[in-house]
Amino acid sequence: MLPPKKAAKKAVKKAAKKPAGRHHDKHHQANDLRRAYEHMGRLEILRKSHKSLTADAVGELTKLAQKEIEGGHHKDAADLLRASEHLSFAALAGDSHGSTRISAELEQSITEHFDELTRRADEHWEGHTGQSSILDALYQSSRRSAVRAFKDRDYHQALEFARAAEALAHVKQGGPLKLERGHKDLQLKGA
Repeated sequence: MLPPKKAAKKAVKKAAKKPAGRHHDKHHQANDLRRAYEHMGRLEILRKSHKSLTADAVGELTKLAQKEIEGGHHKDAADLLRASEHLSFAALAGDSHGSTRISAELEQSITEHFDELTRRADEHWEGHTGQSSILDALYQSSRRSAVRAFKDRDYHQALEFARAAEALAHVKQGGPLKLERGHKDLQLKGA
């Protein structure tokens, strides 16, 4: 066993030889890479356009969120607004899948994350009965659009639609939302 002073010097030398950021395993590094890819995509999307194809859906979700806030259901309001934000990004993403080549590692991480988002959305949505027609239509449309965009390899749009569906699945079906039946059927336009 080395004396404490020599052991400390050896540990410092060993740590200096390791590349920076080495504390992450490969899975965490892939997730960080995917997150950076998504953030860059969002910034590019915002730079390109402020026009939204989902203006009706966003408007309806905003109205529902305001009613939820008035009813003291702040978590549901936040989830509705989070879904609205993701729908906006999905609409702005449009058909951008051909603009960036991605590595197999990044594609695998994206696929794993997409599968996780859709699994969570489906699990949370399963217990919902008597949903408002608006919420049900937007959830179903978001899920279909996510799958369609993913199949088209439009990963930015697919992940945003999947996040929107997951956020909508977290909304509890109580209070003002139960009163929102009979509105027009809203369909989102995907890739």
